[in-house]
Amino acid sequence: MKLYKVNDLKFEEICKDHYHYGIFASGFEKRCTYVAKNLKKEKINVTIIFGFKELAENKDRKRNDDYYKNNWTDNIIPLSSNDYKEIYNVLKENIKEQDDTIRIIVDYSSMSRIWYAAILNWLKFAKPSTTVIIDFVYSVGIYKETNLSFVIEDMLCIPGFDGIPIPLNRSIAIFGLGFDRFGPLCVLDHLEPDEIFTYLASPAATSDYQRISEENNKELIEESKRAPLKLPLKSVERTFSILSEVVNPYLNKADITLIPMGPKPHILAAILLSMRFDRFISCMRVSHILKEPQDIDTTGDLVATRVILK
Repeated sequence: MKLYKVNDLKFEEICKDHYHYGIFASGFEKRCTYVAKNLKKEKINVTIIFGFKELAENKDRKRNDDYYKNNWTDNIIPLSSNDYKEIYNVLKENIKEQDDTIRIIVDYSSMSRIWYAAILNWLKFAKPSTTVIIDFVYSVGIYKETNLSFVIEDMLCIPGFDGIPIPLNRSIAIFGLGFDRFGPLCVLDHLEPDEIFTYLASPAATSDYQRISEENNKELIEESKRAPLKLPLKSVERTFSILSEVVNPYLNKADITLIPMGPKPHILAAILLSMRFDRFISCMRVSHILKEPQDIDTTGDLVATRVILK
């Protein structure tokens, strides 16, 4: 299947719709039940809930598990944050082929990017219908700690979004900026690109987040020699469109790597861009060693995006 359309959506429209499948994640963030609490169970035929194997004894994680077990389903499927193969197995078992359009809602607020990328990748190749509509919903988070420095575990392409290696003489790196100070610089040293672009959330979740992101990534921005693209947090459609314009002159002329390290709607836009130009663009993930998670609450704002595959 091919990516046909990416559109912003109002959450009110989602509340009116009926879905064949709903996919959620039970993690250790307060916000991971916020979307589910604003939906009606009877509007979703089959519910699939993934839970992190990591930090399974965390009290907040247990609280969220209890919510899903009491209100949706007691079958919470445990996965590692890096496990995409089991996502494929679960989707194969639950999502049945049908002639009519399949409609799916995915709350990716607390998901690993590997998980929601795997959902897209499986749908692309499994082709359960001639048309699949996936409504992605993200609960905007409030971060207590923004001066972050992580220990990097590895730097790899997201499975299924690694492009086709064609030896070209030029390389382009496009960084989505978040709060991580040193991770992007490590990737920069690893890739040694000829050209650098950066983008960040503006407007962001709060008035301070843009300034903090710029300050934390000052060295990378200086290396880029370009001002960061300021893309709205709440519009995956616009972020996808503008990044498409950025990469278009380089398609089939340079190796293009996306490194989205900012908020999840910007990560989703990068994954969708790699999906749209799957032969030309790779999308990289930088995984960190998780010590103690942040318990991220929600601002109450929701970002909804409709992705149509045909």
